[in-house]
Amino acid sequence: MNCRKVTTYCLVAVVFAFAVSQMTSHLVASVYSDKNAAAKPVVTPESIDNNSVKDAPGEPDKIRSTKPNNRADSVRTLVSHLGLGEGSAIADIGAGGGRDTWVFAKIVGETGVVFAEEIVENKVKSLKTEAEKKDLNQVRAVLGHTDDPCLPPDSVDLVYLNHVYHHFAKPREMLRGIWKGLKPGGYLAVVDRRRGTLRDWVPQKLREKKHYWIAETTVVREAREEGFAFMDCAEQCWHTKDDFVLIFQRPKGLKSPGHDPDPFLPIPINKCSHLFLPLGRPYRHPVFVVLGEARRLIAPILKSSSNKGLEIVLEEWATQKEERPPLPSDVSLPSVLTEKGDPNLGAEPIDVVFFLDSYHLLFHGKTLLSKIYEKLSPTGCIYVLDRKAQKPLSHREASHRRKIHPETVKQEMTEAGFFLWFRGPRLARDRFLLVFGKDRHTKVPLEDNLFVGGPVIPESPGRWLKKNYWRLRSLKTADGRFIPFKEPGRKGTMEKVPRGSPDKEFWKIPKEKLVLHFDKKAEEYLLTDYRFLDGQ
Repeated sequence: MNCRKVTTYCLVAVVFAFAVSQMTSHLVASVYSDKNAAAKPVVTPESIDNNSVKDAPGEPDKIRSTKPNNRADSVRTLVSHLGLGEGSAIADIGAGGGRDTWVFAKIVGETGVVFAEEIVENKVKSLKTEAEKKDLNQVRAVLGHTDDPCLPPDSVDLVYLNHVYHHFAKPREMLRGIWKGLKPGGYLAVVDRRRGTLRDWVPQKLREKKHYWIAETTVVREAREEGFAFMDCAEQCWHTKDDFVLIFQRPKGLKSPGHDPDPFLPIPINKCSHLFLPLGRPYRHPVFVVLGEARRLIAPILKSSSNKGLEIVLEEWATQKEERPPLPSDVSLPSVLTEKGDPNLGAEPIDVVFFLDSYHLLFHGKTLLSKIYEKLSPTGCIYVLDRKAQKPLSHREASHRRKIHPETVKQEMTEAGFFLWFRGPRLARDRFLLVFGKDRHTKVPLEDNLFVGGPVIPESPGRWLKKNYWRLRSLKTADGRFIPFKEPGRKGTMEKVPRGSPDKEFWKIPKEKLVLHFDKKAEEYLLTDYRFLDGQ
């Protein structure tokens, strides 16, 4: 009897332990599932922060610990990442045999729609036949053109291009057609290769019939200029290592394609051009890496130069090997295109380089800066004007968002061997201005220094000093004496001293404990003498 009781108790204990283990495992699995669901990234128009730091180049796995295993899983992950699903409208451009179309059809369900687009009529018929066989009424086969996907206007939540973009012979026309087919706020997802800059420099018309890989920089520039806002790099959603995955959006507030949805703020060219002109001797060999509205600064800078200068065209910007940014109407300038960052500069030394609204694009910055360092004269300098990011970004992210953090520029320039000389005034709310040199500015001889002013001042000394004090290293008197500044590159005030005759003016710089003596000659002022207030 006792043996039976013991046996019964043992059986009960075993059953109870098994039940507890099952409940515990189920509970753990449920919690794990909930955590995964909560951690799943969803991109929506309201949630994306254009200044947020995404994955660095070549490191897309940092966001997801495990990538999808295959193409179908990748498609599902990408759609989920964008917050889309059942009931959505998706266009599969260049659908081919429908490999991704059938996955999309299951995702959107019977309440959604999938436009399977092809430009060959037989392929469209095959897609239609196959959709009927699979009883997928939500799939609609569409015959498109090489310059238009022929989607219903304002109808699609997502346009998907998988290894299709590099075949576009008319990418800009196609992008406009896609833009029109998307709903306001809808997404464009481009999966293609290669990451970085363009390597297959072929005419666009040759791309339609043969595989010439595109570059992500080309896709980003063309999409932006045709009205798409760059939103995200999403390689964490894709199963392959070599492809880039870029997400764009049709902005809700943009009424038509063909316009940049994220333009730089305008800068007052006429009021700020003096910030880039030499204070003393003219530039001897200026080099320009300039884009956008800042190109209007090229003309006044060249007028203050004794030689013609040179333009460096970034491969990060160009979409065709012969493409060049348009020059101002009164400017002629030879140009070179970088090759993996190398501008192939000639033997002549350069004394000033202008990165104006362009530095953020650099993918090959280390090479370009090293080549510039080799050719820059010991007294030369580099101006960097760019749009400010609110936090540090990877260079890939900075390039696509067209903004960069000033400390990132400072760090990279320092690593290239340059020293920060001056921080300039803000030309617009979104800009910053930095000036670098090859050595500490205190070690640059005053005799050949671009930041030594005088002896002739072209306007009121007080106005001129206020404009240029931030970068003024020294002043030179009419008889050749140099007046070294104790605290160059800092903000300071100027005070007019009420003394002298109508043809003379005296100006005090309190921070320097210095009084400057000027003779007025017509509209110019000649610096004739100076006096330190502390008796030096």
